[in-house]
Amino acid sequence: MEGGPLVDVHAYDAADLVQRLSSKANSVSFNVRANGVGDAGAEALAAALRDANCKLHTLYISANGVGDPGAEALAAALRDANCKLHTLDIFDNGVGDAGAEALAAALRDAHCKLHTLNIYVNGVGAAGAEALAAALRDANCKLHTLDIRVCGYFRETAPLGMGNDCHYASATPQG
Repeated sequence: MEGGPLVDVHAYDAADLVQRLSSKANSVSFNVRANGVGDAGAEALAAALRDANCKLHTLYISANGVGDPGAEALAAALRDANCKLHTLDIFDNGVGDAGAEALAAALRDAHCKLHTLNIYVNGVGAAGAEALAAALRDANCKLHTLDIRVCGYFRETAPLGMGNDCHYASATPQG
């Protein structure tokens, strides 16, 4: 895995996180897997992503109890011209349709630079999956890889063109 050592989010408050990621000497990869980040921490990370000095390209934020509010904050950051994020790994959280729809809206934004979105093992249902599928067809979408397997929409993968495999629904846009 690229990047530096695992950062223990519990050791920093939100202001420290923002300062750390917005400093000119920050890393391009940030791994906060399974650190209890939650929605408040995701909102702090989103604030950092909007900072012009933040160089972050990859964010691993899986298994952190991030729900729709955290995903919505990250989606808002992805629409910001200053955000340089290419990979968002937000699997094994509590993201549902509202969070997936916010991320889909971000993918359709011309400022969004995201190439990889791993959102599997969340509560995304048919509405969220359909929003993501529509985003993949948008001319502004730069996504190369979307992994949405084992989400809440079993047997409803047809909108993504992935057949009926409810255990693995990963898509790479054509074109």
